Amino acid sequence: MSCRCDMRWSSDGLMVATHILEAATLHRSVMPVCGCGHCARFEAHGLWWHFARRGWDDSLACARARFWCRICASRQRRKIRPDRLDLVPWQAGDLELPWPDEQVWKRAAAKLR
Repeated sequence: MSCRCDMRWSSDGLMVATHILEAATLHRSVMPVCGCGHCARFEAHGLWWHFARRGWDDSLACARARFWCRICASRQRRKIRPDRLDLVPWQAGDLELPWPDEQVWKRAAAKLR
């Protein structure tokens, strides 16, 4: 996983998430948006754990390469990467992957402080 040295802050003094872990601590969901207009919303806690278990970089810039549009893939018979990853407020109905154990989550969240 990558280091946390590239945290960004808004002009209001609020943290702007640049990694999936940061998005999870801010209670955001990750929404990949394809050029065809299709999108899906992933709850960030489980998504971060999915990336962490595989040893993948969870920075939003690198994570975009791990997503692909199922609609475009079925039509074009190849994986089409999303145009962008948006961070949106969590809503009921977002896709949820299995969460990490509480101790694992607390250890990871403590690294951000």
